[in-house]
Amino acid sequence: MTVGFQIFLADGTTIQADDNYRNLSVREQGSAVTTTATAAGGTSFVLFYRTGLTLPLLAVGGAGFAVGQTFFDAANNRWGFIVTAGGAIGASVPFYIFDVPFDTDPHFGLQVFNAAGQKTFDIMQKYLRVNDMYTSGVSSVVNKSYDPSRVYACIHMITGFRISAVAGNTQLLATRVSAGAVTSSGIVVDGAQGISTVNESTATILVADVTLY
Repeated sequence: MTVGFQIFLADGTTIQADDNYRNLSVREQGSAVTTTATAAGGTSFVLFYRTGLTLPLLAVGGAGFAVGQTFFDAANNRWGFIVTAGGAIGASVPFYIFDVPFDTDPHFGLQVFNAAGQKTFDIMQKYLRVNDMYTSGVSSVVNKSYDPSRVYACIHMITGFRISAVAGNTQLLATRVSAGAVTSSGIVVDGAQGISTVNESTATILVADVTLY
């Protein structure tokens, strides 16, 4: 560390923000309210777009099952976000969009720059705090327990799904967060599909700490 600072934590570990510290931060946060029913009924989703982003990650939280998906709309040079909830139209899902930090110049607080003059840390940013990462299949329920005093949201790095010819088995892997517990399970989003085999993909879930965000 040539420039920067260290924070010493109670458990004996440290956080180091120096000239090599580069991270994503919250570019937008709010509540996504679903507007459209899925083909299965009983679940719903909302689609929205944003511009001016580099390579965003979408985190979803809240006590209801939800999954967030991100895609790039090249024809319109914008990013699309889909939030699917395990409830009917009107379900509200807390969301956080993480991306390359926005430029700030508040003229106060703590900032760290590298030798090229690039800002590598700004205390005014809400940086991505990774708490855990795990995998989960749609066919099983996975429960993870963390500090109940903290608030968490889940980034679906790889979307989990299950598609088959059996009614009710077209599902997305969704997560919910309550009192430090993260649960992942499938939610039905469509009816039976005209296929002869089961197609299934395991989800990769990044659990972010969004306490006080």
